[in-house]
Amino acid sequence: MELKEWLEGKKTQIHNRWYAEVKARLESGHEEVEGILSFLLESLVAFLVKTFGDEREAGEEIWQQATHLYGALSVRRGLAAGEVVEEIQLLRTVILRFLLDSSEIDCTDRSFSRGFLAINRLIDLGVARASIAYVDDLFFAHVQGSGVLEGISDSVQEEIRRQLETFRKELRL
Repeated sequence: MELKEWLEGKKTQIHNRWYAEVKARLESGHEEVEGILSFLLESLVAFLVKTFGDEREAGEEIWQQATHLYGALSVRRGLAAGEVVEEIQLLRTVILRFLLDSSEIDCTDRSFSRGFLAINRLIDLGVARASIAYVDDLFFAHVQGSGVLEGISDSVQEEIRRQLETFRKELRL
């Protein structure tokens, strides 16, 4: 089985496990963010699948834009910069756990190795993009604003959801 097919078949499980691990880190009082956070993580997993195959270039571009959104949301959630990195890297851990438990994938196959290296590169790229967005938003809040970001209002959540829906339409998800 090809890695893309495997990812496609496991994307719901990957999302559920990743979300559970991120949600376990949520501080009390941040329950209002759970819906948008789940949708964002679900979208990121779907976008990652689209980075393989014919839509690779479009998938990678949208992956980068979506991880940028993740960083912007993370600063509003009040995360520390390292926590943003940790949360995205949890995705790598989740995928690796599922791969190690899978009998459907031949880990010695060359195409698997190339695909796994691609996943690692994309997650690293996502970490970088999310970190950049986090630092940029924090910097501009301090330089141009009050120094404190407004949090996650309904309008912020709706804007993130709108952008994710646009990305999904572009990739026909």
